[in-house]
Amino acid sequence: MKRPDGEWWATVIHEFRAHVREEVGFLDAYEALVADSEDESVRFLLELIVADEHRHHDLFSSMAEASVGEDTLPGAPRISVDAARLLLEPTTRFLEAEHEETRKLAALRRELKPVRTDTLWPLLVELMEFDTAKHVRILEYLRDRLAEAAR
Repeated sequence: MKRPDGEWWATVIHEFRAHVREEVGFLDAYEALVADSEDESVRFLLELIVADEHRHHDLFSSMAEASVGEDTLPGAPRISVDAARLLLEPTTRFLEAEHEETRKLAALRRELKPVRTDTLWPLLVELMEFDTAKHVRILEYLRDRLAEAAR
């Protein structure tokens, strides 16, 4: 990636680094809360958050390193026409499957309303809906880049 100069770039670098510094204390606090939690369900839910926060921390660390020239993340896709054509169809098929999964999960969550206070199931299905929305966004990004490269 070609590194731009100027105030904007300095702000970006600062924000990445600040996020990494701040998140360390946040992660420690979350992990302490998990350790102090007696309830198995509370621990389970907090551990889901901790896992996400660790992934976020790792991503921001990589972005911070890449912003100062220590490329630890790949750049935007730069794919050949042949490779793009090969990947476009399965990517589109996965995107369609994720859209179908979105519909199924929403229906399942509605079905689970009667047990929303007795189980974690509706919450967990809702969290899977969020993950599916993330998968859709990633696949849309890839589909668009692949379509451009396939032309």
